[in-house]
Amino acid sequence: MDGKWMTYTEAAVRLGVAPEAVREAHIATLKTDLERLTAELAGERAGRQGEVELLKGQLVTERERADRAVTDLTGERAARQADQEQLAAARAAADRATAELVELVKRLAAIAKTQTSAGTAEAEPEPPQRKLGRATGIDRPSPAPRRSRARPWWRRLAG
Repeated sequence: MDGKWMTYTEAAVRLGVAPEAVREAHIATLKTDLERLTAELAGERAGRQGEVELLKGQLVTERERADRAVTDLTGERAARQADQEQLAAARAAADRATAELVELVKRLAAIAKTQTSAGTAEAEPEPPQRKLGRATGIDRPSPAPRRSRARPWWRRLAG
Protein backbone atom coordinates (compact mmCIF):
# COMPACT_ATOMS: atom_id res chain seq x y z
CA MET A 1 0.00 0.00 0.00
CA ASP A 2 1.82 2.94 -1.27
CA GLY A 3 0.76 6.42 -0.49
CA LYS A 4 0.11 8.62 2.46
CA TRP A 5 -1.63 7.39 5.57
CA MET A 6 -4.52 9.48 6.84
CA THR A 7 -7.08 9.46 9.55
CA TYR A 8 -10.77 8.98 8.81
CA THR A 9 -11.34 12.71 9.37
CA GLU A 10 -8.54 13.73 6.96
CA ALA A 11 -9.84 11.33 4.32
CA ALA A 12 -13.42 12.60 4.81
CA VAL A 13 -12.31 16.24 4.34
CA ARG A 14 -10.36 15.32 1.20
CA LEU A 15 -13.21 13.25 -0.28
CA GLY A 16 -15.90 15.66 0.84
CA VAL A 17 -17.92 13.06 2.76
CA ALA A 18 -18.68 12.35 6.36
CA PRO A 19 -15.97 10.66 8.44
CA GLU A 20 -18.44 7.90 9.32
CA ALA A 21 -18.92 7.08 5.61
CA VAL A 22 -15.13 6.77 5.12
CA ARG A 23 -14.99 4.48 8.13
CA GLU A 24 -17.85 2.29 6.84
CA ALA A 25 -16.23 2.06 3.38
CA HIS A 26 -12.94 1.07 4.93
CA ILE A 27 -14.63 -1.62 7.06
CA ALA A 28 -16.41 -2.96 3.94
CA THR A 29 -13.09 -3.08 2.08
CA LEU A 30 -11.49 -4.90 4.99
CA LYS A 31 -14.37 -7.42 5.10
CA THR A 32 -14.02 -8.07 1.36
CA ASP A 33 -10.28 -8.55 1.71
CA LEU A 34 -10.84 -10.82 4.68
CA GLU A 35 -13.34 -12.98 2.76
CA ARG A 36 -11.02 -13.18 -0.26
CA LEU A 37 -8.03 -14.13 1.90
CA THR A 38 -10.12 -16.68 3.83
CA ALA A 39 -11.22 -18.29 0.55
CA GLU A 40 -7.63 -18.37 -0.72
CA LEU A 41 -6.46 -19.88 2.55
CA ALA A 42 -9.18 -22.53 2.43
CA GLY A 43 -8.15 -23.40 -1.14
CA GLU A 44 -4.51 -23.64 -0.11
CA ARG A 45 -5.47 -25.75 2.90
CA ALA A 46 -7.44 -28.13 0.69
CA GLY A 47 -4.46 -28.43 -1.66
CA ARG A 48 -2.09 -28.88 1.25
CA GLN A 49 -4.45 -31.42 2.83
CA GLY A 50 -4.09 -33.60 -0.29
CA GLU A 51 -0.33 -33.29 -0.06
CA VAL A 52 -0.46 -34.08 3.66
CA GLU A 53 -2.53 -37.22 3.00
CA LEU A 54 -0.08 -38.30 0.29
CA LEU A 55 2.85 -37.73 2.66
CA LYS A 56 1.05 -39.66 5.41
CA GLY A 57 0.62 -42.58 3.02
CA GLN A 58 4.28 -42.45 2.08
CA LEU A 59 5.21 -42.29 5.76
CA VAL A 60 3.16 -45.41 6.51
CA THR A 61 4.79 -47.22 3.57
CA GLU A 62 8.26 -46.23 4.71
CA ARG A 63 7.52 -47.27 8.30
CA GLU A 64 6.36 -50.68 7.08
CA ARG A 65 9.49 -51.02 4.96
CA ALA A 66 11.67 -50.04 7.91
CA ASP A 67 9.86 -52.56 10.14
CA ARG A 68 10.46 -55.32 7.55
CA ALA A 69 14.13 -54.35 7.34
CA VAL A 70 14.47 -54.44 11.12
CA THR A 71 12.75 -57.85 11.21
CA ASP A 72 15.06 -59.16 8.46
CA LEU A 73 18.13 -57.83 10.24
CA THR A 74 16.99 -59.36 13.52
CA GLY A 75 16.56 -62.72 11.79
CA GLU A 76 19.94 -62.47 10.13
CA ARG A 77 21.54 -61.53 13.44
CA ALA A 78 19.95 -64.56 15.12
CA ALA A 79 21.08 -66.83 12.27
CA ARG A 80 24.61 -65.43 12.47
CA GLN A 81 24.64 -65.98 16.24
CA ALA A 82 23.48 -69.58 15.74
CA ASP A 83 26.19 -70.10 13.11
CA GLN A 84 28.82 -68.72 15.48
CA GLU A 85 27.62 -71.03 18.23
CA GLN A 86 27.78 -74.02 15.86
CA LEU A 87 31.24 -72.97 14.75
CA ALA A 88 32.41 -72.69 18.35
CA ALA A 89 30.98 -76.14 19.12
CA ALA A 90 32.69 -77.59 16.00
CA ARG A 91 35.98 -75.99 16.99
CA ALA A 92 35.70 -77.40 20.49
CA ALA A 93 34.95 -80.87 19.09
CA ALA A 94 37.90 -80.57 16.69
CA ASP A 95 40.15 -79.50 19.56
CA ARG A 96 39.02 -82.49 21.63
CA ALA A 97 39.54 -84.85 18.69
CA THR A 98 42.99 -83.39 18.07
CA ALA A 99 43.91 -83.81 21.73
CA GLU A 100 42.68 -87.43 21.67
CA LEU A 101 44.64 -88.10 18.48
CA VAL A 102 47.81 -86.62 19.96
CA GLU A 103 47.34 -88.75 23.05
CA LEU A 104 46.80 -91.85 20.89
CA VAL A 105 49.94 -91.10 18.85
CA LYS A 106 51.94 -90.75 22.07
CA ARG A 107 50.61 -94.08 23.32
CA LEU A 108 51.37 -95.79 20.00
CA ALA A 109 54.88 -94.33 19.99
CA ALA A 110 55.43 -95.63 23.52
CA ILE A 111 54.12 -99.07 22.53
CA ALA A 112 56.32 -99.12 19.41
CA LYS A 113 59.32 -98.10 21.49
CA THR A 114 58.74 -100.85 24.03
CA GLN A 115 58.18 -103.44 21.30
CA THR A 116 61.25 -102.33 19.40
CA SER A 117 63.46 -102.51 22.49
CA ALA A 118 61.95 -105.87 23.48
CA GLY A 119 62.01 -107.11 19.86
CA THR A 120 65.72 -106.53 19.39
CA ALA A 121 66.48 -108.55 22.48
CA GLU A 122 64.25 -111.47 21.52
CA ALA A 123 64.35 -111.19 17.74
CA GLU A 124 63.49 -114.36 15.88
CA PRO A 125 65.67 -115.31 12.96
CA GLU A 126 64.08 -114.79 9.58
CA PRO A 127 63.05 -117.96 7.75
CA PRO A 128 65.38 -118.94 4.91
CA GLN A 129 64.31 -117.83 1.47
CA ARG A 130 63.76 -120.45 -1.14
CA LYS A 131 65.39 -120.32 -4.49
CA LEU A 132 63.46 -120.90 -7.66
CA GLY A 133 66.28 -122.76 -9.37
CA ARG A 134 65.83 -126.13 -7.75
CA ALA A 135 62.13 -126.58 -8.32
CA THR A 136 61.81 -124.95 -11.75
CA GLY A 137 65.26 -125.41 -13.20
CA ILE A 138 65.75 -121.66 -13.47
CA ASP A 139 68.63 -120.22 -11.57
CA ARG A 140 67.62 -116.61 -12.03
CA PRO A 141 64.72 -114.89 -13.63
CA SER A 142 65.59 -113.38 -16.97
CA PRO A 143 66.32 -109.61 -16.85
CA ALA A 144 64.13 -108.95 -19.90
CA PRO A 145 60.52 -109.91 -19.30
CA ARG A 146 58.74 -111.88 -21.92
CA ARG A 147 56.59 -110.00 -24.33
CA SER A 148 53.38 -111.60 -23.15
CA ARG A 149 54.06 -110.59 -19.57
CA ALA A 150 54.87 -107.00 -20.54
CA ARG A 151 51.35 -106.47 -21.88
CA PRO A 152 48.43 -105.95 -19.54
CA TRP A 153 46.26 -108.99 -18.88
CA TRP A 154 43.26 -107.64 -20.84
CA ARG A 155 45.37 -107.22 -23.94
CA ARG A 156 46.75 -110.71 -23.56
CA LEU A 157 43.20 -112.05 -23.44
CA ALA A 158 42.17 -110.13 -26.55
CA GLY A 159 45.27 -110.90 -28.62
